[in-house]
Amino acid sequence: MEYIGLAARLLVGLVFVVAAVPKLRDPASFASSVAAYKILPESLVKPVARVLPPAEIVMGVMLLAGVLIIPASVVAALLLVGFGAAIWVAVERGSKIGCGCGFRHLQQVSRKLVARNAALALAAAVAALVPSGALALLPGPGVPATTISTTDALAVVVVVGAGWVLAQVALELRRFAGSAVTA
Repeated sequence: MEYIGLAARLLVGLVFVVAAVPKLRDPASFASSVAAYKILPESLVKPVARVLPPAEIVMGVMLLAGVLIIPASVVAALLLVGFGAAIWVAVERGSKIGCGCGFRHLQQVSRKLVARNAALALAAAVAALVPSGALALLPGPGVPATTISTTDALAVVVVVGAGWVLAQVALELRRFAGSAVTA
């Protein structure tokens, strides 16, 4: 089970870091995405849009580096549930808006994105419930000593990273195929 906890922690950490980068590069676009959800009062849109990307970076780095694993995983799960709830509200309202999710920020909100966030929240919960101290700088209280060898832990890193890359390539190919059909 410890392997699953490590893989879940690394996956969620990677998602948080990757999702934050484009938001940091184009804060105005991200603020527009936050406003488009029409959930927050206008006075909170810009502060939330400013705080959220650095918070995602911090969460992602904490998970990837194995710092306070259980609290970081719980906060990540709560954030993902919140993001999923916001997307759900937009879908139920019939909104045709970009999700503001990161590299795919122009992707329209959908039930599929709600399901993706639910799956990621579940992964974060697994990372909290079955924490792995493997490759952890400061695992924190409640994280048992690891039984995974460093070699095995690095293999998990490679598998998670390769899975991420393959998933991104598959999404791009699917998007490319879809645009070729409409052209």
